[in-house]
Amino acid sequence: MSLHQPVTGACVWRGTDYRDPADWVYTLSGEALADIDRAVRRVRDGGLSLDEVTPAVFDLPALAGDLRRMADILHRGRGFVRLQGIDRARYSDDELGIILWGLGSHLGVVVSQSQRGDRLGHVQDRGEVGRYYGIGGPIEVHMDPVDVTGLMCLTPAMEGGATPLMSSFAVHNAILAERPDLLEVLYRGFHYGSETVIKSDQPAVTGHRIPVFSFLTGEPDCFFLPAAIRGPNGEPREALPAIEQEAIACLQAVAGRPEMKIDMVIDPATVQFVNNRVLLHARADYRDWPQGDRKRHLLRMWLMMPDWPKRPPEVQMLRSTDRAGGGIAKAEA
Repeated sequence: MSLHQPVTGACVWRGTDYRDPADWVYTLSGEALADIDRAVRRVRDGGLSLDEVTPAVFDLPALAGDLRRMADILHRGRGFVRLQGIDRARYSDDELGIILWGLGSHLGVVVSQSQRGDRLGHVQDRGEVGRYYGIGGPIEVHMDPVDVTGLMCLTPAMEGGATPLMSSFAVHNAILAERPDLLEVLYRGFHYGSETVIKSDQPAVTGHRIPVFSFLTGEPDCFFLPAAIRGPNGEPREALPAIEQEAIACLQAVAGRPEMKIDMVIDPATVQFVNNRVLLHARADYRDWPQGDRKRHLLRMWLMMPDWPKRPPEVQMLRSTDRAGGGIAKAEA
């Protein structure tokens, strides 16, 4: 594959290709649910921390073959999988966290999502300005700076809050057809920097531009985190040249077209895994329940996939990482 031509493959799709959830939702069997239940009890009764939960501990024999197929779909297929069938009422929030972690451990290496070192994050409106997962309201089109993101819903919003998914390379192909001049800007990419995700001993801004679309790994690779885009000297995104702002706006507009996206509504105890190298996501606005203890609440996991081609420095945002070449390094005390 190369630049300046349409990208093909299973990761290139439009939302209209997946209108029927039966095409992409996996319903857990009774045997798989029984395995999950036993694994949760094993972790809980053994007093194990999440970091001690490994595939061997969270053994899922009835699901082993399906997990291998899901890993292949994430890497070489459409780039997302969803599992349903877990009984929300059967498990506490902590036990659901164990389930998400256990499932994720079979797919990759769980890594930290912030300088706090949290490897299991909570997506909830806590008024944490500057962090996508700590605020309410809509969230612009972006990807997470790791290989795979896992989500599990604990409490849905009273209204709204869908999580649209888009194929980043379907977006690429549309821009190639309509505005190839702007695609050149996206190939060149942007500098990134964020005081909330970069350790104090790192430069405030990446010294190199990270291309939005590239094939430096030998596979299609997208990197687009607009909240962290900066000018070469740390200028805010709003101070970028007009052509660069237009390219960002074009990408977001194309990705937001109804035919390009799947508006995912994640039900309680449903699990979703997304390949950030080939998919973009966003969040629609929502309205929370008036009761404070019923706020929209999702668990989030970041995974690195050691079996995937390693991203070269040209598409790396962070110099200090947690482990397995990714995640946000914990701040020094």
